[in-house]
Amino acid sequence: MSLQGPKTAEWFGRGKKALVNGVSSGFRYWGDDDTLVIDRGEGAYVYDMDGKRYIDYQLGFGPIILGHGYKPVADAVAEAAARGTVFAMTTALEVEAAEAMRDAIPWLDELRFTNTGTEATMHAIRLARAVTGRDLIVKFEGAYHGAHDYVGYSTAGAPIGHLGNKRSPVPYEVSSGVPSTIRDYIRIAHFNDLDFMEKLFKSDGHRIAAIIVEPALGNVFGLMPEDGYLEGLRAITEEWGSMLIFDEVKTGFRLGLGGAAEYFNIVPDIGTYAKSMGNGFPIAAIGGRAEIMSAWAEGGVMQAGTYSGNSIGAAATKVTVAELATGVPYEKITKTGEALMAGIEKICEAHSEPAKIIGHPSMFSIFFGEGELKNFRDTAGHDEELYGSVIFGMINRGVMPVDDAKEPWFISSAHSDEDVAETLTAFEEALVEARS
Repeated sequence: MSLQGPKTAEWFGRGKKALVNGVSSGFRYWGDDDTLVIDRGEGAYVYDMDGKRYIDYQLGFGPIILGHGYKPVADAVAEAAARGTVFAMTTALEVEAAEAMRDAIPWLDELRFTNTGTEATMHAIRLARAVTGRDLIVKFEGAYHGAHDYVGYSTAGAPIGHLGNKRSPVPYEVSSGVPSTIRDYIRIAHFNDLDFMEKLFKSDGHRIAAIIVEPALGNVFGLMPEDGYLEGLRAITEEWGSMLIFDEVKTGFRLGLGGAAEYFNIVPDIGTYAKSMGNGFPIAAIGGRAEIMSAWAEGGVMQAGTYSGNSIGAAATKVTVAELATGVPYEKITKTGEALMAGIEKICEAHSEPAKIIGHPSMFSIFFGEGELKNFRDTAGHDEELYGSVIFGMINRGVMPVDDAKEPWFISSAHSDEDVAETLTAFEEALVEARS
């Protein structure tokens, strides 16, 4: 049965004639019968072109932390747009947004704005290479750091059977069009495995510019680090003179005002931010310690962007960070997330369904299967077919997480107790239906 009503199908048909597969990002395409076209969002809900309402746990893959159309942010953006959006110089709004970022994340000495998470991680890697004079980058299996070539290896969509032996993982190229020589500059590691990282650095440490890591894996069930793991990465990079890059595109402002660095009490060398910092408006940032960021001031390291720090994104960031700084949104998000995690776990236990609820209350997922989940290879034990059936059953009932369990459920401060109750009912009904 198609998810599309008649008006949604009509709009998707129009989209197919103008857009490749009717979408502007490959992750949005669910097939010709199930790809939705959205009319609007309000708070915790989105509405398709037929007016069907869905409780939204996709939240644009994470950025909508205060809810869709949050009025203080929308009003600030409208005012900024009326004053002009892009200039070939700094604006007062840009300065104020940067000050708000530094107040929220005290370890950031300096930063620059850009527009997307992809841009942020690309510039962070280039900066680390320039400062260290080294070429190699270490990334983790399953981790997604954007769509540029240097991180397009062994992401969450990679088939585990093609990743090589665990002792010597092979960088799996996830896209055509990437020069084969780029593979030589990537080293692949396993999350939550310090022994492996220590061996890797003993072999290549003198050539490694940086480790880039999501402190919680935003494309692997929201998987959290084991106690001491991030501390271990910090110690290894310090020993070898390499950089530690925290990709906080998803965890930044979601695990707390100071992001994962504050939550786990680990200070990296460089941090990248996007998504939640602007409640859905296109804005991102790269920041770090002054001695590293000074490489941009000294010149010779390329960083530029016509739309970087634009008035729309800066206005959204200034207001979003101020709202988050009150602490009230985090109280709501934590309450909602904990209630959902506990409720889903209880339902699975009641139906004797082996499952683990993994992640942080603000971004978590459901692992259907037995065994321990420490890193990406362990996801092979997940029942993807069951999960997909449950999620599409929920979507038919008006509740919309992402259909791939590796992409977490995201929670906003707009979600209510009533939304939790409706979601748990839909989950249980869909689980029973899928099992039968």
